[in-house]
Amino acid sequence: MIMKFKGIQAQLFIAFGTLVLIIGLFYTRLSMLFMEVTQDIVASHLLSMEITQLENSWANNGKLSVLSPSSAAYTIINHDGELPGKLTPSTYGDNVATVAGQEAVYFQPFTLPDIPARGVMVQANELLPLANFASIYQVFLFSVSAAALILAILSTWFLASRLAKPIQRLSVSIKQQSPDSPCQISGVRRQDEIGELANSFKNTYSELQEAWQRERDFTRDVSHELRTPITLLKNTLAINDNLISDPAERQLIEQATNTLQQTVEVLLALARKENLQFSEVKLLPVLEKQLLALYQIYPDQAFNADIELPDNFTLPGNTYLITLLCQNLINNGFYHGGGGGMRIYVQSAHLVFENPLTESSSRPYYQGLGHGQYLVQRIASVMHWQVSIEQSATHYRVLLSW
Repeated sequence: MIMKFKGIQAQLFIAFGTLVLIIGLFYTRLSMLFMEVTQDIVASHLLSMEITQLENSWANNGKLSVLSPSSAAYTIINHDGELPGKLTPSTYGDNVATVAGQEAVYFQPFTLPDIPARGVMVQANELLPLANFASIYQVFLFSVSAAALILAILSTWFLASRLAKPIQRLSVSIKQQSPDSPCQISGVRRQDEIGELANSFKNTYSELQEAWQRERDFTRDVSHELRTPITLLKNTLAINDNLISDPAERQLIEQATNTLQQTVEVLLALARKENLQFSEVKLLPVLEKQLLALYQIYPDQAFNADIELPDNFTLPGNTYLITLLCQNLINNGFYHGGGGGMRIYVQSAHLVFENPLTESSSRPYYQGLGHGQYLVQRIASVMHWQVSIEQSATHYRVLLSW
């Protein structure tokens, strides 16, 4: 299975793989150091044996001649000028030095003061015990290190897969949950942190399901229990023309009924998930439909609406929510604008609903388009629009931007 680079399995693999690589490099370097120290010890021991034999030969026969079978590896140094490089202390033994710039070359001075020579130099790679030791050991070491590293990487991948598997199953089970099915989360019986996380998800999701159910019940109750009396009230007013003799009171009740119905429709629309799907909506047909509906209800009321929009003008949102928003703004301008009319136009990337401020003796407390601002702002916020209100001495404007 291919790991996603940003997934937890890949992150565990990278973390463990990096740790394994660092440990592998550390032990490889430690082994190389061990090889170098071992070579120093063997070379120093053989060099000491050769020095002892030469000193005994000088003491017994007065001669200095290399006695070792590997005589080609040994060189008697009469003075420092014959050394091929600078002497540096060896890692093993204070009386043994290595020659700088030379590979596996060691030097040890004589201990007897009367010997007419400086000491003995040995080429360790030429000695039988150390011949090809370094190259063979390096090949062996790197082969073992490479095999161990590959095995460690495979083990790390397997370990990362095993560690990430419960979290992946938990993620899949969470994605498979639906509001209408019982909550079943993988890993709730585990006795570790993953089990605690799974139980936390299960408890939270169960509480969300209960909240969703309460919301559905509330929406259904509101839809039935409020729409029914509003419909009865509107039908009663329509059938019994003489029920309320005062025209002003009748108009006030009709406006209040329409406002209540409009409020219920908006709140129910905001509660439905299908109204949260947005697309480009042509605005002109929506405005015309709302204005014609208003004229059909109040054919005797004068209300001039100037729509200054292109025929193909569109804006992003939900058709039903845009319809309710326009209905709210137009109705508020009609009911509370004192009959001054309305102008709808576009200005600087803003959709503007504007009505003049006119005095009305029947409504001394004028609110104009400001009435119902909360519903307008709620609809606009759901569609990610911005609402701003401007009021001058003569006009009241609502500006919509998206």
